[in-house]
Amino acid sequence: FKDKREYEMIVMGAAMDGAALKAGADAHHKAIGSIDAKGVTSLADYTAVNAAIGHMVASAGQAKTMDVYNAFAGFNLGKDVGPYMMSKVNAGDASAAYSAFLEFKEAVKASL
Repeated sequence: FKDKREYEMIVMGAAMDGAALKAGADAHHKAIGSIDAKGVTSLADYTAVNAAIGHMVASAGQAKTMDVYNAFAGFNLGKDVGPYMMSKVNAGDASAAYSAFLEFKEAVKASL
């Protein structure tokens, strides 16, 4: 492997439950099928894709997931990336999205 990040991602992917991976692929396939003229999938299909990704990640286990997270800890995009990205969105919306992400993480964790 080129570096530890690649290795940890492969290990995490290999640890994912096969049924969760199939459900994720199926959700993506369905979402692609519902893309409209503007290139946007339905809310239901978007929600299903995110739920499937959550279950795929959760099926790999906390230790392997954290190994990937920690492998990227030293990956630095530069000091300007965060402020630049925040300048492109409403700060309240970004905060709400992050809160929803944390809530989603807990819901997936509780479902295991």
